[in-house]
Amino acid sequence: MKPGGESSQRKGELLPNLIILILCSVILGGALISNPPTNENPYMRIGGIILPGICMFHGMTGLPCPGCGLTSISAAAHGDLKFSFSHHRLGLLLLYYIFLQFVFNLVYIAIPRWRKPLTRPMKILHRGIIALAVLFVLNWILTLILILA
Repeated sequence: MKPGGESSQRKGELLPNLIILILCSVILGGALISNPPTNENPYMRIGGIILPGICMFHGMTGLPCPGCGLTSISAAAHGDLKFSFSHHRLGLLLLYYIFLQFVFNLVYIAIPRWRKPLTRPMKILHRGIIALAVLFVLNWILTLILILA
């Protein structure tokens, strides 16, 4: 085995956790630095810059996609839970899931002695994305039924 080979193997094992940590950091950071939409101003902003609506599915079909309204994550991060829920029913749940992923992956990477005890809870957390995806599809179907009814 090459010198340092074991170290590089461990780094490779942590790569998925690092990727998840970076993605969660970007989402949480974006939610915190952005100004969430309000009833008076329905546009997402960063500072004084208004962000354009970028949902291609909605733009092409006129129907909401499963993720339409996820600017509610920003509203929830800023404590406006009522507005968050009115924008997307699962925004707060998604924010909570992203926060848990952030914390677990940060601890897993930063504190090596906690890796073994965290392995099982993290597997459950990672599989939670499947349940979240099912909830998003069911929410989308409900939204379409309410719109088209």
